Amino acid sequence: MEIGREILWNAGHVGQWITYVFMVITFVLLFLGIKKRYAMWKIGKPEPINFAKTAGARIGYFIKSGIFHSTILRAGESFPGWMHFFIFWGFLLLTVGTALVAIQADFTDLLFNYKFLTGDFYLWFSFFLDLGGLIAIIGILMAMYRRYIAKPERINDNKPDDFICLIWILVILVSGFLVEAARIAATKPDYEVWSFVGWFTAGLFSGMEEQAIKTTHLVLWYFHMVISFGLIVYVVHSRLLHIVTSSLNMMFRGVEEKPRGAIAQIPDFENAEEFGVNNIEGFTWRQLFDLDACTRCGRCQDRCPAHLTQKPLSPKKLIQDMKGEWERVAEGVKNEDGIIDNVIQEETLWSCTACLSCQVNCPVSIPTFDKNIEMRRYLIMTLSKVNSELKLLYKNLQTRFDPYGMGKSQRLEWTEGLDIKKASEEEVEYLYWVGCVASLDDRNRKIAKAVSTILQKAGVSFGVLGPDEKCCGDPLRRTGNEYQYFELAEGNVELLKELGVKKIITACPHCYNTLKNDYAQLGGNFEVYHHTEIIAKLAQEGKIKINASLEGITTYHDPCYLGRVNQIFDAPRSVVNQFKKGSFVELGRNHDEGFCCGGGGGRIWMEEHHLRINHQRMDEAIAVNANTLVTACPYCLIMMEDAIKDKEKSETMKALDISEIVAKSI
Repeated sequence: MEIGREILWNAGHVGQWITYVFMVITFVLLFLGIKKRYAMWKIGKPEPINFAKTAGARIGYFIKSGIFHSTILRAGESFPGWMHFFIFWGFLLLTVGTALVAIQADFTDLLFNYKFLTGDFYLWFSFFLDLGGLIAIIGILMAMYRRYIAKPERINDNKPDDFICLIWILVILVSGFLVEAARIAATKPDYEVWSFVGWFTAGLFSGMEEQAIKTTHLVLWYFHMVISFGLIVYVVHSRLLHIVTSSLNMMFRGVEEKPRGAIAQIPDFENAEEFGVNNIEGFTWRQLFDLDACTRCGRCQDRCPAHLTQKPLSPKKLIQDMKGEWERVAEGVKNEDGIIDNVIQEETLWSCTACLSCQVNCPVSIPTFDKNIEMRRYLIMTLSKVNSELKLLYKNLQTRFDPYGMGKSQRLEWTEGLDIKKASEEEVEYLYWVGCVASLDDRNRKIAKAVSTILQKAGVSFGVLGPDEKCCGDPLRRTGNEYQYFELAEGNVELLKELGVKKIITACPHCYNTLKNDYAQLGGNFEVYHHTEIIAKLAQEGKIKINASLEGITTYHDPCYLGRVNQIFDAPRSVVNQFKKGSFVELGRNHDEGFCCGGGGGRIWMEEHHLRINHQRMDEAIAVNANTLVTACPYCLIMMEDAIKDKEKSETMKALDISEIVAKSI
């Protein structure tokens, strides 16, 4: 007996032609649905994308992240990760199998009388097709359990569409196996044991007459065919559209030419009539595409420090609320008063710390802060709605060029007793950009002294700007005051160029990110190093020897703008491992999963309401019994020391910057 099966068994040519008719209708309706969706995406402003320039990297990212699930199968996400993996790969195997059947039936057999679904190939084909269907069913059942029985908080927004999609897919899969089982029960070939699910299920038809089995098979076959084509049409009207949009979004966003969290410049600044965005049409088409790509998985919400401290921000809800407005606008129902305070509340916008945890941990590469910052810009620059805290911050930066309003005369007080060169007077290899906090905050001046001590002992040629140094502008830019940021940053770039600065060292990740990434938009292309990178390099080159001196349990807190945003994880840890004498224990959330201190996005200059983010972070340090919490950011140091005091742990725990420990250990 030849191993194989008759394509369209029992359905015949009539079934084949009916299939063609349904297929044509399906793809016409699918095309019309996609065309309508495309028109909805184009509501947004144009934004060029040079896909060809990085096509290889983008496609590679999609293969790694989308097909092989590297961004979905992450630590702590095993159940939803494997759930999605089973559904995706199950349907991928079924799609490939269906395509092979179509190729044989409608091409090779029809035109050349050649069948390739025979012999050993057919046996393996049958096995993998059944395996695909089985793991897809397991995945769907896992999804139903998770959404309707386990009910984690992050997916508690069930919609009728969710249930319809899951049930519809499950019925398709089960009916497919029943069709196969009826065929096997009627034809009884021994080799169909390779179709192990169908073979087992064929027992359901035992005792039935052959004609009754054929009739049942035909009814099931037509039913399966119709609902399968129906689901394809339904895709563009349901959450299943993410099969398309999420995949494309991975390729659009997955490999960026710009750094993480980069803020778009305002085009034609001088002639713009309004700044920021307060209506859906003001966002770019790519930002609107983000809204459509969101799968409502809630992973961003689980990692949002604002949400986890009971503030009125959920990145998932923000995206979904914006999506709802976008869909209403596409249907001609526009909120004339705009988004802010009608769709998205002001307090929601100001709850964000710009830590980018939502963006980096989104499995389909959706940024959130890029939309938040546009609405902040509208509030600050178009409506001039500035709270008292930001008003003071802006005034200090406008008049004294620092957030404290202390003025340039005090920027060099920390150098007392140190022989520090001025970069404006002497030629040096590195400019040490001290930053406002390390220059003017009494506690953080110890960091400035420690960094200088290390550099001097290593024989590094460096100098500071002293009174010529102004704020880098990070608090302005990330609170939406782009105009004041631009004036400040442009002046800084001009000064650095005039002085011939090529290399910059800073101990502040916010200064680091601004000098390295934001200033590049203004033509300021400098080599910027964080002090942990320089310290690690000096130790590796033998220019300093770091002795193991820190007793007890040491842990390290990843600053968001050093770690998650700029991917500097190894350098600080290599230094910590050199000076720790006791044990080093990672915090529960670290690296890209690191938890914010609560000071980013301008929040350090604003009062925090609800629960405090730094308290939640400190709870992790307490949980690992840390004696020393090491960090590498002045914002983080302030927030962690405050948390230690608030938690009444001052007698057993201390927070220190890496540089402080190294300065005492060399």
